Amino acid sequence: MNCRNIFYMSGMFILVPVWIGFLWTAFLRIEGRMNRVLHAWVLGFATMLAVAQLLLVPLVALQQTLTTAIILWEMVMQLLAVLSFLVFLKRWADGELSAPKEKAGPARSAKAERNKRGGQCGDGQNGRRWTVIFGILAAVLVLLQAYIPARYEHSDDDDARFIAEEVSAVEHDTMYQDSPIHADYLYWDEGEVRKDLTSPWAMFVAMNAKLSGMAPAEISHAYLPFFLILICYALYLLIGKEMFGGDWEKAFLFLIVLSVIHLAGYTSTHTLASMLLLRIWQGKAVCASFSLPLLFYLFYRIMHKEYDKRWIPTLYVASTGACLLSGIGIVTAPIVLCIYGFLDFCYYRKWRKTFAIWMAALPCAIFLGYYLL
Repeated sequence: MNCRNIFYMSGMFILVPVWIGFLWTAFLRIEGRMNRVLHAWVLGFATMLAVAQLLLVPLVALQQTLTTAIILWEMVMQLLAVLSFLVFLKRWADGELSAPKEKAGPARSAKAERNKRGGQCGDGQNGRRWTVIFGILAAVLVLLQAYIPARYEHSDDDDARFIAEEVSAVEHDTMYQDSPIHADYLYWDEGEVRKDLTSPWAMFVAMNAKLSGMAPAEISHAYLPFFLILICYALYLLIGKEMFGGDWEKAFLFLIVLSVIHLAGYTSTHTLASMLLLRIWQGKAVCASFSLPLLFYLFYRIMHKEYDKRWIPTLYVASTGACLLSGIGIVTAPIVLCIYGFLDFCYYRKWRKTFAIWMAALPCAIFLGYYLL
């Protein structure tokens, strides 16, 4: 690893998604400093995936160059960054950022309610001390898990095809036009397999490889694991926070337990621990470790009678982003959405809410239909 590449990856996978994600935190009216940053990071990255999906699929179908995709990608990212900056200035001028306090969730505990002051967590001095201790332990475990796959060698049978597609895109300035098997030009098909057209995750990696000047194998094996694991654990921390009613101390403890389970969870190549810690740079692993847990987190946010309707649009972003990662995302995301919508209707009898949830599966249905046709 060198400093130049670390700066690029930190900017692209931390600064950019956080900055774009502030649009969501303003729209959702999320309070609390740490709460805002975590939500901005997670929702901003999901937005980046959704934008990439909406841009890359038609460009691949039209056999456009990788450079064209990069130019359009940069334009959209810059537009979102400017909008986020304007929203930030407006909120700053209105004084909405000066006194953060967390909004009570559906299951917020009395202890968390006493901690709303300044977005701090902990119950008195003793509570704050344990919160800090658990937070440090969780950070050490997460950073350790992110560092090991980034520093040491790991391989998978899918390496050859994915890396070959990314190298071909960078070197030939094409997208899925050269066979990774025999290097011949693909006159009629896009990609070695049909799902490459509707789930162009490799082209998302290729765009970042070309922008950063890194080799596709280098960015996939040495840099993506580190930053993607951090993003996944940021999402898991939000899940733990909601599960325990906004108690950060218990949320950090949840992250510690989850980290230990992942460290001891490599019993086969199909476990979540394997996907997260060894194969996270692959699209299907990001789908299993990030996109599907994000959908369940969003379900929890709207899983009560007096839910906030502003959370519904995030379902559309999460489902669209899942399509970029793998055919698994195109199929699994709508199934999960439909099942939850049905259960929500059985419990709350709100057909408009159920219809809005089911409509979030529409992007997946469109890409699935395009895949089949």
